[in-house]
Amino acid sequence: MATVFEKKLRVIDLSMGWAGPLAGQMLAEMGAEVIKVEDTHYFDWWRGSLSMGPPEAQPIERAATFNTANRGKLGVTLDLLNPRGIELVKRLVADADILIENYSPGVMERFGLSYEILAPLNPRLIMISMPSFGYGGPETFSRGYGNTVEAMAGVTGLARYHDNDQPYTLSNALGDPVGGLTGTFGILAAIYEREKTGRGQWIELAQVEGLIPMLAESILEYQLTGKVPAPRGNRHPYAAPHGIYRCAGAEAQAWIALAAYREDQWRALAETLGAGHLASDPRFIDAAARKANEDALDSELNLSLSAIPAEDAVKRLSAAGVYAAHVNSAPAVLGDAQLLERGYFVPIERAVVGTHLYPGAVARMSVTPAAQEAPAPMLGQHNGEVFRGLLKMTDAEIAELEAAGVIGTAPRTYRKAS
Repeated sequence: MATVFEKKLRVIDLSMGWAGPLAGQMLAEMGAEVIKVEDTHYFDWWRGSLSMGPPEAQPIERAATFNTANRGKLGVTLDLLNPRGIELVKRLVADADILIENYSPGVMERFGLSYEILAPLNPRLIMISMPSFGYGGPETFSRGYGNTVEAMAGVTGLARYHDNDQPYTLSNALGDPVGGLTGTFGILAAIYEREKTGRGQWIELAQVEGLIPMLAESILEYQLTGKVPAPRGNRHPYAAPHGIYRCAGAEAQAWIALAAYREDQWRALAETLGAGHLASDPRFIDAAARKANEDALDSELNLSLSAIPAEDAVKRLSAAGVYAAHVNSAPAVLGDAQLLERGYFVPIERAVVGTHLYPGAVARMSVTPAAQEAPAPMLGQHNGEVFRGLLKMTDAEIAELEAAGVIGTAPRTYRKAS
């Protein structure tokens, strides 16, 4: 069966890290031809560092993060500090549908690759820029990273336990995947608009703004009450019990998440754990009482669950209509029976690292399924294919570019960033 785009959409991916590459990878899954452009000096930093292993081990080809976020792409190298490299980017863009970049504001302008310059070369071009904080405002030229984007979006301020003043980051880059997903949506909307008008456009996506809707409940609470929302950790604003609890067994497999929102769930939970007396305890007699005495409630549940293996507890509670699930470790996710049955993880073979499992496409389309078999490109792997096939360059011209250091297939010593 054919994919959505079936190689009828060409994407030039200048992005690095996660946000931009994720958008490119999702378009590649939909069948777009995605050409990832790197530099032998400043290759995608998610490849890792040359110091991570001896040269013969090819360390930059072993990064699981890079190899996951760049599957299905063609890979070329171009020195963007060389006018010849910029010229070749423009030639690629002239016959492309989409350009993805996630540099800080001002970088593309310094390269001479701003939308104002590229649009006249290709009026149908859709270009998406994905800076951390967006164009305009006091943070325009600030550099951001996943945890700083999280913090400025307000996520970190609420990511703490109810009895602890220390904020936590939910991840090291939550803004990136949210930005990648939001960016993909924006690109698809722009493609739809171009089908009607024939015009391309520039999409400007501030990653911090993509995260703010995750704070919708807290923002509304503050607007309605005038009070700064308190962090709750694993707890719920009105339901109790609601949290993570320790069961019997080894640490890695001993934790479960459970929640009881209704009175019948609460009574079923107490009976299932052999603690039916808790259902009639005045401290836990209704939702308000349980919430007011949540510390005591959690202590009682931890005591009861500590004698029951996690797997047994989840089965019994689920059968009783209580929301319960394992807190899975990474190995447990890989071995999860539900995911195995659905074939979520896809085996992909790649040079240097061999065959590994990668996350599959989440949206499963019955008529135009995702293309998931192609690995991430090696550095400069498709230089000849792209420059010869798309730009009609001769072997001599390609050899000249390589001799001049404009392209290459091996990393060079880093130069100091400007």
